[in-house]
Amino acid sequence: MDSLRPLRYFSSPSFVRTDVSAGTLRSQGGTRLVGISEDFLRGFVMACEHETGPATVLILRRCGQFYGAGLARRTEAELSAHLGRALRDCTMNEFQVLVEDLWNGFGLGQLQTDWSCGQSGFLALKLNHGPMQDIGPKGHLSDDMFAGVLEGFFCHFAGDGLTCIQTGDLRMGDREGTTFVLVPMESAQSVHQLISTRVPHSKIVQQLRGE
Repeated sequence: MDSLRPLRYFSSPSFVRTDVSAGTLRSQGGTRLVGISEDFLRGFVMACEHETGPATVLILRRCGQFYGAGLARRTEAELSAHLGRALRDCTMNEFQVLVEDLWNGFGLGQLQTDWSCGQSGFLALKLNHGPMQDIGPKGHLSDDMFAGVLEGFFCHFAGDGLTCIQTGDLRMGDREGTTFVLVPMESAQSVHQLISTRVPHSKIVQQLRGE
């Protein structure tokens, strides 16, 4: 357990540092932080709906991609400094602990990643208690913003040419919860076809594995 302590960077009580006189929050590594409430997120989505209508879904995804890519860049720089070695030199087990700790520590939800799928050229993801879980465009249940966040974040490390597709939504009663797959662009159409026929996440993963 002690060997994992340096990897619990974001959930450490010392991660957030408050400067009361300046009214700012910073991470342990000096990155400026801002806290956003659910009311703010709900108001942001409502404003997008009012101004852009059906384009809200695309806007939320693009916002997520931009945030996810920026989060990955800042995370890589800060964690490399914290660990004293390049983040990309970590083992997959270490990287998994760091990424899941990041999501939890930043209040982005509890992220579970099936790294074994990487051998088949994709990743399977599950997000519990995501902040956008109960906030979204009217009549649209998909977590478009976090599909974008996940895509932007992981593409920073894996390279372009991947897309994140939501395969399950807790609000729709999916027993497997809110789930995603990060797949090559050429696999996207087949995944969307499976989703349209209500194929569950686990079955989609099996098909992507070629089972």
